[in-house]
Amino acid sequence: MLLNKTVLEGNVSYNWLAEMVMICQSDGRVSTFSADQVLQFGWFDYDQHKYRSFKSLPNVLRKDHITYGFFEIYLDGSLTVVRRIRQSRGLLKRAFGHPENYTDKPTIAQNHDHFDYFVQDAGQLLSVDRFYSDIYTPIMTTYDRELRKYVVSHNLNDKTLLGRLVLIDHYNLLVYYEAKTASAKSYGNAPN
Repeated sequence: MLLNKTVLEGNVSYNWLAEMVMICQSDGRVSTFSADQVLQFGWFDYDQHKYRSFKSLPNVLRKDHITYGFFEIYLDGSLTVVRRIRQSRGLLKRAFGHPENYTDKPTIAQNHDHFDYFVQDAGQLLSVDRFYSDIYTPIMTTYDRELRKYVVSHNLNDKTLLGRLVLIDHYNLLVYYEAKTASAKSYGNAPN
């Protein structure tokens, strides 16, 4: 979906490093778009057996002016987790920095070390690297007892990226079930 709400369908190819999405439509037209032109896009990934969705968001890595970048929606819920490719630096940038190496493929998409993860909250992107100060303490403490119990019962290391992502996912599940229970209670308590 483009910014003007035009919907295009076809075969999609996404390049993480160049942040360009190419679409080959059924009539043979091929178009390439940047994050400044696209609202969202997605495709079904047969390697991961799931639908992958991306959206264009303000780039948090640039402070001098607003640019947009593509972020993959990694976890959806009351706390949405998005990710984007980590920018290579130094020798790694020279060895692996060619855009051809960053077309979407399982070796990139399934390796968590290639990405920076953020929680999207009220229009802000909060880094999962600053989990306790920016995410857990101000947002998730409502369920502190339940989350601590979950960490202990599942032997979860919440100091690692994967542990934090599992904890955010469990928080989303708790919020979802509380909202579902609250709506069921309101109907159950209605007078006959």
